[in-house]
Amino acid sequence: MDTFQRPGTGLLLYCASVMALIIVSFLLFEQDALQWVSSAISELSGYHGSGLFLLFLFVVIMLAFDIILPVPSSVVAMFAVAVLGPLPGAASVWLGLTLGCCVGYWLGDCSEKWISTRWLSVKERQKARQLADKMGGGALIMMRGVPVLAETSVIAAGMVQYPFAKFLLLTSLANGWLAGAFAYVSLYSAESDPFFLVLAGSVLIPVIGWLLQKLWQGVASVSGDVSTSDIQQSAIEIQTIKARFTVHYQYPVCFTHDVFSPSNSDLLTLLLRAGQEGEAQGCVLIVDQGVVNETPDWLERAQVYFQQHHQYIHLKGQPLVVEGGEAIKQASQTDKLYQYLLSHQVDRHNVVIAVGGGAVLDTVGYVCATFHRGIKLLRMPSTVLAQNDAGVGVKNGVNGYGSKNLIGTFCPPFAVLNDFSLLNTLSHRDRRAGLAEAVKVAAIRSVGFFDWLENNAHSLNAFEDKATRYAIARCAELHINQITLAGDPFEAGNARPLDYGHWAAHKLEAMSHYECRHGEAVAIGMALDAYYATEIGLLGQSDRQRLIQLLTALGFALWHPALDQYDELGQPLVFRGLEDFRQHLGGQLCVTLLSSVGVGVEVHDIDSDRLLIAMRALKRDHQAEVAVQSESLTWSEVS
Repeated sequence: MDTFQRPGTGLLLYCASVMALIIVSFLLFEQDALQWVSSAISELSGYHGSGLFLLFLFVVIMLAFDIILPVPSSVVAMFAVAVLGPLPGAASVWLGLTLGCCVGYWLGDCSEKWISTRWLSVKERQKARQLADKMGGGALIMMRGVPVLAETSVIAAGMVQYPFAKFLLLTSLANGWLAGAFAYVSLYSAESDPFFLVLAGSVLIPVIGWLLQKLWQGVASVSGDVSTSDIQQSAIEIQTIKARFTVHYQYPVCFTHDVFSPSNSDLLTLLLRAGQEGEAQGCVLIVDQGVVNETPDWLERAQVYFQQHHQYIHLKGQPLVVEGGEAIKQASQTDKLYQYLLSHQVDRHNVVIAVGGGAVLDTVGYVCATFHRGIKLLRMPSTVLAQNDAGVGVKNGVNGYGSKNLIGTFCPPFAVLNDFSLLNTLSHRDRRAGLAEAVKVAAIRSVGFFDWLENNAHSLNAFEDKATRYAIARCAELHINQITLAGDPFEAGNARPLDYGHWAAHKLEAMSHYECRHGEAVAIGMALDAYYATEIGLLGQSDRQRLIQLLTALGFALWHPALDQYDELGQPLVFRGLEDFRQHLGGQLCVTLLSSVGVGVEVHDIDSDRLLIAMRALKRDHQAEVAVQSESLTWSEVS
């Protein structure tokens, strides 16, 4: 096994590397830094009055960046208390050191996110955090006055994600007494090297505080040890108990080709991440019927691959082939999946590999999220739509009570593996449908990607591999950025920017009895929303035309006969999608519209009269476009 899989090794090597880096920087640059600081002090020593604020700021900045630069902090601190006076000087020292601790904690936290994907296993990070909880407070206190260890300890605290509030309290107390010790040395002590006095000052009060806390806990424990009769006789105020914790989610989205080729180790590498040391990783395979129909030898190749690597991975039973599309998103099919997992004794140590389109991944994801309260899921999307959107996010769901995705969960997968060779099983219509999500995310988030789509529309419409693969990868990246960086991965708020064009799309799919593909419905939904945005003066006609021309160039029809259905009041039935969407959001409507290409904005009211005008304009322009294409085709036949 890798050296870094041994408990504690990776963490110790990382901390040792940080210490070595700090020591080397001091050895190489301390003299230069000391000369520069000394000259700066000489220059600033003559300041008086309002200029003292600059001195105060200089001290704070120097000590704040002492964590990453070879700053002679003792010289700066002594200068502060000598020139600014005991109280202002100590305050500047305390503030600078405390800000430096925050900088170090932030550096450690950032490095943890980087190193965790390369060196440290999940179990190792958990052990490191448990160790930090036990000895972190004492270590932070004892090391604050020790060169090198002071910097390393705060960086390590951030790396193991030591509770920040507790970290800030302990370091603030220690820094306060460091500042006080420097003030005392400057005024009263004749010692030329105040190191031990400063160290003692940094430790004294935090230790006293720790002892008082232990004493209080002991008193509280004794006073709480009373009989039941005492409790009944006395009025006791029951306080609210607050439970708070953070769960760190991380999963890879990988791209490959021909995953079951004997020379391809991508799937094996991912599965080994989930394995228990010394045991072969147990898996089950659930496959979309469409994949099997288009590639009859796919299951055989999969089983040969697992047999080839049986020392590390194995299938716990025969693969299960399931019906794709909306047919799988119903209770009878989820029951079938539960029974399959139960009969093969799948547990939380195993991995379910789901291969298929968005509907299959949604349904298997929901089952995996609820079976044994959550088992590992590795998604292998088989459609363009799933590889660039549905398969890379955190949502799962099935249909229920006449509503699409009414029942579902937010549960990140263990991993996503996009195999481009699976796209060879798709019809041209299904390949094209998936590109609608690329247009969607470009329209709301990336004008650069939108430009690229416009410039490569012909190649994409011809399904050229290079262009298609880039479009899928970039679209998936933008979707993941929205999920991970926008601050609402589990959609607790009302905004749904990734659902641009979807309020009409979901309703249109149902109205067409799912004859209209999801991507085709999204293209029409985006066009309708663009026409409405122009109607209300939000989107310029030139930007609307860019969107319409791109969708048309990719081969999308921007009207469907089902849109001609009206209710008894003369309103288009598709408008009921707004009410369905409002209920899905939790009561307040929030629809994303475009203000320009690459910029989406949220609106909370839709004017049905103006929406109807926009819808009629869309139909009129679509009919005109069809007439032009028909005339062009007729002339080409004549010639």
